Amino acid sequence: MQALFDLAHHSHGQPVPLHVIAERQKLSLPFLEQIFNKLRKAGIVASVRGPRGGYVLTRPCNQVSVGEVLRLTDSSFYAAAKEDPKAANRVLMADEKMSRLLWNQLSNHISAFMEKVTFADLCTETASNTCPDCTCPEYVKDVEGQISRGERRPCGVL
Repeated sequence: MQALFDLAHHSHGQPVPLHVIAERQKLSLPFLEQIFNKLRKAGIVASVRGPRGGYVLTRPCNQVSVGEVLRLTDSSFYAAAKEDPKAANRVLMADEKMSRLLWNQLSNHISAFMEKVTFADLCTETASNTCPDCTCPEYVKDVEGQISRGERRPCGVL
């Protein structure tokens, strides 16, 4: 998430070398290469070869959701709770059923929220999309207006 946010913030439609993102975010370059390979195969980023090469987003940042990226890069986080094989072979107690239902509902709410939050939302709320070369300036202005008018809460505010 850090690396993709960095790309959304710094690229402005131009390729950003992965080693630059790794250095800025203090992340392992081999780790980022694996992650960006998944993102490239999914069509979220594209790689550009050459001396001024690197990675670019393939869509405006308001069309890339946090949920989409999490599903691709951290499936264990995004996966629905799996049934315990031992529990499947026995009758669940009422409190176990209630607990499982509660956690499944919470997981569904978190998943739905992550699908709604885009990288443009994150950039807007951190005031990082103030650059005139932003890939989705109209969206950012609209979100900032909604927040200032009280029509929308910032992502981090419950």
